[in-house]
Amino acid sequence: MANVMGKIGWRITTIAVGIPVGIAAKKGVEKAWTALRRGNPPPTAKDPDATWGDALGWAALSAIGVAIAELITTKGAASLWRKLVGAEPPIKEKELAAEAEAAQPVT
Repeated sequence: MANVMGKIGWRITTIAVGIPVGIAAKKGVEKAWTALRRGNPPPTAKDPDATWGDALGWAALSAIGVAIAELITTKGAASLWRKLVGAEPPIKEKELAAEAEAAQPVT
């Protein structure tokens, strides 16, 4: 039961950190676009009115933004979890258990 509560708490923590990070990432990607190119970014990379260069550039810039946001969210949530709970986040505990199991000699 405690493991289930830990997983639910971890999800809530990542959501609480992820929402503002996602909003900031979206604004950052849009600002980067306007700094690199004049004009508004295409609404989506699939916009039929966008040129190939704009579509590929927007897709690449968006992918970079998503990767950075995911990294910040995961690391920020883990840091917050350690401060609030005083233990490693459930995802880290799972990784440590898998590493320990892999390090055991096969008999």
